[in-house]
Amino acid sequence: MLKLNNSTVYKYLFLAILACYCFFLTQFGLENFDTGYIPSFSWRIINGQSVYEDFIYKGPPVTLYFNAIFMYVLPETGQFFWIRITNYLLFASQVYLIVSAVDNLYDFSKFKVSKWGLMIVGFVVSLLNFSPYPWPTTDGLLFAAMAFWLVSKTDEPKFFRLFAVAFLAVLCALTKQSFYLVPLLFLFWIFMKFNLKTAFVFTIQLLFFVALYLGFILSMTSFDKFIQQTTGETHVMDLFHAGIQNYIFMPVIWFLGLVLSFGLAVLIYLKVKKQKPTAIVPLFKWMAYIIFSIAVALCFVKQIELASRLAFVAAFFALIYSYGFKNKNIPLIAPIIVLLGIAWSCSISLGYQFPIFFATGIVSCFLVLVGKDLKSFSKYYFWIAFPVCLTAFSYNYRPYREASIPNLNYSLETVSPKLQYIKTSKSNFEKYTELKQLIAKYGENFIVAPNIPMANYIFNQQSELPADWLIETEVARSQKMFISLAADKKNYIFLEKSFLNREEFMPAEREKFSSITEFIYENFNCIAQTKHFLVYNALKNNETLP
Repeated sequence: MLKLNNSTVYKYLFLAILACYCFFLTQFGLENFDTGYIPSFSWRIINGQSVYEDFIYKGPPVTLYFNAIFMYVLPETGQFFWIRITNYLLFASQVYLIVSAVDNLYDFSKFKVSKWGLMIVGFVVSLLNFSPYPWPTTDGLLFAAMAFWLVSKTDEPKFFRLFAVAFLAVLCALTKQSFYLVPLLFLFWIFMKFNLKTAFVFTIQLLFFVALYLGFILSMTSFDKFIQQTTGETHVMDLFHAGIQNYIFMPVIWFLGLVLSFGLAVLIYLKVKKQKPTAIVPLFKWMAYIIFSIAVALCFVKQIELASRLAFVAAFFALIYSYGFKNKNIPLIAPIIVLLGIAWSCSISLGYQFPIFFATGIVSCFLVLVGKDLKSFSKYYFWIAFPVCLTAFSYNYRPYREASIPNLNYSLETVSPKLQYIKTSKSNFEKYTELKQLIAKYGENFIVAPNIPMANYIFNQQSELPADWLIETEVARSQKMFISLAADKKNYIFLEKSFLNREEFMPAEREKFSSITEFIYENFNCIAQTKHFLVYNALKNNETLP
């Protein structure tokens, strides 16, 4: 007879929650922006196109090829439903690997923390209502988690074990530019864990995989095309905003002034009271507690994304407290530095500028750093985690950029076999149905502007344009070239009326979102319209290309 203890109960609860996500939540919602972004590129790869040469992509390409594998092996009927399930399973694997690795290194039982309970928190809180479409950040975190787990299990610096870690670290770096830091984080950990000689060997292994990658890129395209497409969209100020200002919540000058003022006040206090610097030890600990408590409180008012930033700051204060005043052992805290570095890296983005996807790593770090001090408080962990998870799960009532679940009762199987088992709202169903009818009427030389990047994937076609999402950040500053190609009389452009109405997440000025679409609207010949689309073909007689 199965003996149930807390660990067993949490384990089966984690599996039950995962099953709920995979077979219940997976079926609901299909938004028209991010969902089709990676599938549109992977579909091009399936059709024999080469990244940077045949189509434009602004990041490293591992995610495109990784998800093309699933697109290739999964059946066409219900394919996107199965892709979603696959992504839930991969995300759960990332959570499992991180918690297991941290447990290998620090033993959560010493802090009276259930590792399976922590996996539940990490999975539910990290995802919120994120629809499980393929995404560079989640893929990068998976590869980083695999590498982290391998190092946590490595007591001896065996060559092939390090070789696998180097491979996974480079794979992580090649999902998005902000993960370029990850191989360096693992190099730091290898050096701290072993010695300089092992770090040197690991460096050679990293460089080997970087060389393979560059050889792969140069076998398909020129270095100039690669550089032009993967640079220029973000700038130093974007990095400052996403990686620093978002965490200090003020301009850097104000922050430095605050730090200097606070530091001066502390020095005066120590001098007047004739205290040693160790007297400020409780300050860092209590700052960590207070900030983390605020983060938890924010969860209850559905500000979990913001809470993830505060939780990161709390873990950072806890790190200073732990290293500076407790153990002063860098090798011991090196894994924590790696985890926080990964969390920070995943928040450097033009879009989702939060470390929430790696909430598992952030919370694990915090518990390890202050867990011994909070052991007497551990009996309350459940009563904090349970309502936080309920709040996070409640986000799923309205899937990302969709209607609420009770209103998602229109099956998309009549639109495309690939969308079988997926349900959407009435307006979205009508939109996709109209798009199918327009393609049947005007032929395969269609362009959807500016959104629905997965249209070609859904309908087994392929656009002659080198990108399927016609927004400013995805066309590598090549708007004139896109407009010139679209102007060919054989092409029919289906322009979304929702663009004209400035739908959700669009800036007030439409051309800042898609100047290509705005030019088409103003200068191309409108030949028909439906409820959701305007149909354009070539330039008006009195108009010219830009």
